Amino acid sequence: MNHLRNKNVLVLFVILSFSFVLVACSSTSAGTKDEINIGYQKGGPTLTLKNNGEFQKELEELGYTVTWSEFNTGSSILEALNARSIDLANAGDIPSIFALDKGSDFQYIASEPSAPTTEGILVSEDSTIESLEDLKGKKVAYNNASIAQYLLTKLLDSVGLSTDDIETVHLNPPDASLAFEKGEVDAWVVWDPYLADAESRGNRVLQTAEDIVPFRSFYFATSELVNENQEVVELFIKHLSQAGKQIDEDPTEASKLLEEATKIPAATWETVLKRKQSNAELMDDQAIEDLEIEAKDLLDIGLIESEIDFSDNIWHPTSE
Repeated sequence: MNHLRNKNVLVLFVILSFSFVLVACSSTSAGTKDEINIGYQKGGPTLTLKNNGEFQKELEELGYTVTWSEFNTGSSILEALNARSIDLANAGDIPSIFALDKGSDFQYIASEPSAPTTEGILVSEDSTIESLEDLKGKKVAYNNASIAQYLLTKLLDSVGLSTDDIETVHLNPPDASLAFEKGEVDAWVVWDPYLADAESRGNRVLQTAEDIVPFRSFYFATSELVNENQEVVELFIKHLSQAGKQIDEDPTEASKLLEEATKIPAATWETVLKRKQSNAELMDDQAIEDLEIEAKDLLDIGLIESEIDFSDNIWHPTSE
């Protein structure tokens, strides 16, 4: 009889212990909802967000754990987003279109205004090249399969030329910068901060992308995040917008952060930030139209293989 009583007590103890574990686990999962991994490239709003800590603090107060992962290129950060190793990201328009063409899955959640004057064609101060027509037969450096190739193709087309009329030199920006400074190429198609940095050394901008092609920075999230954790996405955009407005009003602090992160002088970064708007907003019709125009152009040029329908990749917040 005592043996049976002891056995019952043991069973009751096991049941109570298991119940306690379940309650504890439930409490832990309620206290820490998820881990949010923010992928970022060195830019004014994202570095401001990371540095001031306000976005991270607000997420942690809601029970999230937060990590930051730095990337050097738009293609690599979007690959990580597609692989779900990060939840949020920032990248340019053309890398995002290339990624979708390869079958990637992500959501556009916000956009900065188009900034076409932040990319263009550089020539040296004493170059005899005075117009786009003068590029005929010249060596022109650019990063292959990039916004630079897209812009160059459109600029040449605007004056009845094509890439067959020039000597193309495929170089990434750091290598192109060296070749350009040594006079090994006649012109260089590139974007900020490389464009502004070269200008600061006395080189001339032959023409920017203004009135030729749009040029935007976008922010992205995984499909799972927008469906399951909309509050995170909304907070991210809110803080991005606040950081962007702060930069637009006074880029001094962001320029110092960027100098520290990139070793490019703060004065150059001030030039970059003053000729663009950093204020990110929810996706609107103009941002979507810009993407559609670019995707059509890239398809016509042969830089992507298929027509892209953006409708399934544009996120709009849903009301509770």
